[in-house]
Amino acid sequence: MDLFEQLKAKAQNQPQRIVLPEGTEPRTLTAADRIIADGIAKIILIGDPVEIKKMAIELKLEHIDEATIVNPADETIIDRYAPLFFELRKKKGITMDEARLTTANPLYLGCLMVKAGDAD
Repeated sequence: MDLFEQLKAKAQNQPQRIVLPEGTEPRTLTAADRIIADGIAKIILIGDPVEIKKMAIELKLEHIDEATIVNPADETIIDRYAPLFFELRKKKGITMDEARLTTANPLYLGCLMVKAGDAD
């Protein structure tokens, strides 16, 4: 068994929750589909669910439906993670309104999901 096969087997035995903030990028979706198909990890995609599903159809990806899709524009998502960002940055003068705007950025949201323990 080569190194890649060993790593793949280890990942399959202990699948992690991987958050991908660029969920509407074709390369990201293609990689996510492969990871899901191989059972390497549980995938969390950040992006517009309608756009992600449309792109998955266009790219003929069969496993994207198994991913968790998080919409960064969803107010319930912002309500969940903005207080965490605010707590982390309040000493630097950030306001809650600024924290809410920043949380809607997929790159920051992905990091906050890891910080909150919702992704590995």
